[in-house]
Amino acid sequence: MLASDPRKVGVEEEFHLIDLKTRRLTTRAPELLARLPDDVYVDELQQCVVEVNSGVYADLDGLRSDLERHRRLLVDAAEDLGIGVAAAGSVPLALPAEMHVTGTQRYGRMLADYQVLAREQLICGTQVHVDLPDRDEAVQVAHRVAPHMPVLLALSASSPFRSDGADTGYASARTLLWLRWPSTGPAAPVSSAAEYGALIDDLVASGVISDPGMAYFDVRPSVKLPTLELRVCDSCPRLDTVLLVAALFRALVEREVEGLRAGRKGVEVLPTLTRAALWRAARSGLEEELVDVTVPQARPASELVGDFVNSLRPQLEETGDWDRVVELSAEATAHGSSAARQRQALGRRGRLTDVVDLLLAETAGRTEHLPDVEVPPPREPGPKSTGAGRTRRYWSARFWDRGDTADMTWTESTELDEKKLVEWRRDLHAHPELSFEERRTTGVVRDHLVGLGLEPVLMPGGTGLWCDVGPETGECIALRADLDALPVAETTGLPFESRVPGVSHACGHDAHTTMLMGAASVLTKYPPPTRVRLVFQPAEETTPGGAVDTIAAGALDGVSKIFALHCDPHLEVGKLSTRTGPITSSNDSVTVRLWSAGGHTARPHLTGDLIHATAVLVTGLASVLDRRIDARTATVLTWGKVAAGQVANSVPESGELVGTLRSASRETWASLEPLVTDAICHLLAPYNVRYELSYLRGVPPVVNDPDCTADLREAIESVVGFDHLAEAHQSSGGEDFAWYLEKVPGAMARLGVWDGTGTRQELHQPGFNLDERAMIHGVRTLVALTRLEDQSG
Repeated sequence: MLASDPRKVGVEEEFHLIDLKTRRLTTRAPELLARLPDDVYVDELQQCVVEVNSGVYADLDGLRSDLERHRRLLVDAAEDLGIGVAAAGSVPLALPAEMHVTGTQRYGRMLADYQVLAREQLICGTQVHVDLPDRDEAVQVAHRVAPHMPVLLALSASSPFRSDGADTGYASARTLLWLRWPSTGPAAPVSSAAEYGALIDDLVASGVISDPGMAYFDVRPSVKLPTLELRVCDSCPRLDTVLLVAALFRALVEREVEGLRAGRKGVEVLPTLTRAALWRAARSGLEEELVDVTVPQARPASELVGDFVNSLRPQLEETGDWDRVVELSAEATAHGSSAARQRQALGRRGRLTDVVDLLLAETAGRTEHLPDVEVPPPREPGPKSTGAGRTRRYWSARFWDRGDTADMTWTESTELDEKKLVEWRRDLHAHPELSFEERRTTGVVRDHLVGLGLEPVLMPGGTGLWCDVGPETGECIALRADLDALPVAETTGLPFESRVPGVSHACGHDAHTTMLMGAASVLTKYPPPTRVRLVFQPAEETTPGGAVDTIAAGALDGVSKIFALHCDPHLEVGKLSTRTGPITSSNDSVTVRLWSAGGHTARPHLTGDLIHATAVLVTGLASVLDRRIDARTATVLTWGKVAAGQVANSVPESGELVGTLRSASRETWASLEPLVTDAICHLLAPYNVRYELSYLRGVPPVVNDPDCTADLREAIESVVGFDHLAEAHQSSGGEDFAWYLEKVPGAMARLGVWDGTGTRQELHQPGFNLDERAMIHGVRTLVALTRLEDQSG
């Protein structure tokens, strides 16, 4: 084809949608697409992905302008909604349980047929279309270009991380997920459109795929367009990479069409070797060796890319693309793959949010400056830490150097020792106060802080306070403790047992407050490098929780992230645990009151048969929720009270159900009230029963931010060692610490308070007690969080 009439090329790009506050995937594609033209921007399998279709162009300048314009429109529309747009094979921060498949009939069927394959497809690709209207030629050229796909994959590799942030060791982990589908990989070596059509028909007839569009071969004749379609590549954050891949694929197609028409054989490579070369490209990207399938042998990626570009020089010169492709390919091999750039971003500060920010910036065409960090000294070899894989900050050895008077020798001083912690805790324990009544407790804390030379800010209601310690810096981290006790009569028999009838610290808040008081003492004597806010919050045990009032009073103003510890009576003293993602559940209350005409049980048809309707609601609502909500969200409805009727032979006129509804998913929690309201209406519709629903929203789940969790792990390891850092289980309990995480990133850890010998005591029980030795570990962990060398978000 002459340079005056080159084949036209078009591109389909898939983009991840990112919550700009949390840097996690968000399922807001339907909301975003409603603001965009539907002929260019379309939905995809997952609601966290948007696909953009370019126009078709004979020149690369036109294609680039089109892609740039569509990216800019998408990014601007998304930013108005607090959403970021990232082009990459995968992104490192996602909670798969919160993702949702798009609700079309086709995608719904795919979910039903493929189950975990559909649910875990949190990946994005770039597809390139090149004009090739002759279907027979398209089928044969697809087979001829297959051996060269590994080079194009390596150029696009941009998915080194799993959704949980773990480094897969691959440059394109997307390829591993993609190849799990039953109809991927190199296309079968058929020789005509008729044979190809028969193959697709057989696949559909077998039930393995439901339509021809699911033939996801690396290269295929397009289902709807007169083109040959490249499907092997990751989504590419940089437009230069997209342009390079498009130019090379068009030139490759042109060369193979010319060879086919001239009767020349293409490169003959067995599909097994091609598959192996694709695996190597996915593993290595541009940073290591690739497979030269023509020899075959392993060769440096830069050499193989250079040879591939040179082999297409005649076609690239005809289209006028040669100089540009040489420049772009040289830049690609010099700067490495997107996967390598993402690892470099993580390696600077150990922050996955930096990786996401890099992808957001590159996708939007911006340059993203990542701060320089001091190269740490080499470490002595030893056992592998759970923190391996993220950059360590190397302050913990200094922290524990007892020979340095500027460090932790405070535990042996008269200013604060473990006996002092015990004294404070026992005083608070003996004088518990209920939510929003913590005036004595607030006074004790205030006097302590003032005595340290700090200036605490009292909450407007007179209970709860906060104060800052350390230099005035742009960054500020918060440490939170809770003050209130429970309406539970204590039965421990301890010498310092509660002196307030019917009230006790059965949840360990006395220890939480004590530990933060201890941290205040340390931080005033040895100031932290950045500002730290100590938040002593009232009323955690209420609904929706005192955190709401604390935030409204301004305690989070200027805070970049927040941390908390909570006593865990199932974990032995000396151990702490945490986890990325949900660590607690939401906690909503559901109350349904019912009325109907009563009567004799011999004639239930003359009544509303309220007991039967109640039973339908007890069993039916839970069943509806089980079928409407993803089981991985750990959403559970439990009835705690069912009351109706007095005697066996009388149908009652009224009844009441009270229960709790919990979920580990923030997005599911947000959808529960309308779902419950609708389900109850439909369940009771067949019965002559009136009802009143009282739905009290509690707290959302505590969803630990991945970067903040990494900070917590590092702090804990420095205090107790990684052997004593456990992986926390996701709890069904609620915690109003979740409200802080609606505003800023943060994380919570559990502090082991079981003595290791006696019976484990449950929280919120009359006999709950804790091993006071745990508190010193809590203080040290809180202080350690302020000593991390980097506090930027």
